Amino acid sequence: MYVRSWGAVTPAGTGAAALVGALGEPGYHAALGLPRPDAGPLPVAVCRDFSATGILPPLVARRLDRPSRLLAVAAREALAKEGERLPWPRERIGVTAGTWNAGTSALVEVLRAVFLTSPGEAPPAQFPSTVANAPASQLGILEKLGGPNLTFAEKQVGGLRAIAEAARILRSGRADAVLACGADEGDWLNAEGYLRLGTLRTQRRAGMVLLEGAVSLLLAAEPGPAPLAVLAGQASASSPALPYRYPADASPLTATCARAAAAAGIGPGEVDLVVGMSNGIPALAALELRALTGFFGGHRPAAVAPAERLGDGAAGGAARALIAAMAVAGAAVPAWGPPPHLAAAGFRAAGGRARTALVTGVAGGGSTLALVFTAA
Repeated sequence: MYVRSWGAVTPAGTGAAALVGALGEPGYHAALGLPRPDAGPLPVAVCRDFSATGILPPLVARRLDRPSRLLAVAAREALAKEGERLPWPRERIGVTAGTWNAGTSALVEVLRAVFLTSPGEAPPAQFPSTVANAPASQLGILEKLGGPNLTFAEKQVGGLRAIAEAARILRSGRADAVLACGADEGDWLNAEGYLRLGTLRTQRRAGMVLLEGAVSLLLAAEPGPAPLAVLAGQASASSPALPYRYPADASPLTATCARAAAAAGIGPGEVDLVVGMSNGIPALAALELRALTGFFGGHRPAAVAPAERLGDGAAGGAARALIAAMAVAGAAVPAWGPPPHLAAAGFRAAGGRARTALVTGVAGGGSTLALVFTAA
């Protein structure tokens, strides 16, 4: 399957070009700070300067909640690359989206009205946005896309799952093209919950940073005039764990990487770049190290850890896939060095264009995915 076009809204800015610029800065780390009403800001990488002005009509932008606006803008960038007249009927274009927290803010507003006043005071305009599949559904309505429309709430790997499912839909002939996306919003109540669980980074402990943003990759079975990359292999597995914990067993991820590489027709020694999953949580870094050294043996490709720079989430997974696709296309050469745990094991910094890239992901609870991108 071919990555035909792409779009992004990330903490680096609106548009994929902003992400490319951040990748070229060795010291880049997204600015953090999500305001909350009763304490200092939370460690969330937010899209500070995001605006849909000039991209979405004002009336449309006003009726969409923030994650839906983020996704609509990223998807419009992807669709615009195909030209004013799309090469497929719109009823044959699908949407797959992964999200970690879409709908949180809208749901809080509705419940606040219900509990503090009365059900009759609940804002009706907010109700359609209280469910996780709202951004994908709103995108389908906005762009008149009549193909399959699916949302995956699979924590950090939701965006990767959306891409894998998009490829499956295309192989089955259920659509001619699919917008595979990830979208997450910066919501203080959601982030507060993770802070209290001890998973977010603070000055006193290691941890992850949440990412706000949206990424969209347009996949199709036909390459078109200038495809970005090929999604050459994919695989998934489950390593059962408590919903709030990463699995201790690295073998399912090792096996998943092997199956994805085999599907792409390559061996471990042919992988040039690993776009890894480590996000600042020590347990995940240890799991990644065991899995990758088990898969690669003595081979040590270049490695980057976007989640440690941009933040993590379902949108973060889609961003990692886009970074891999841009890397094999030569559209971006990440200037970010490998994370410390991989650098200590001999993984190196990217020194030029990669021809093959492996993207890994493991979510709390044990969902495990791997994608392989190759040059088109």
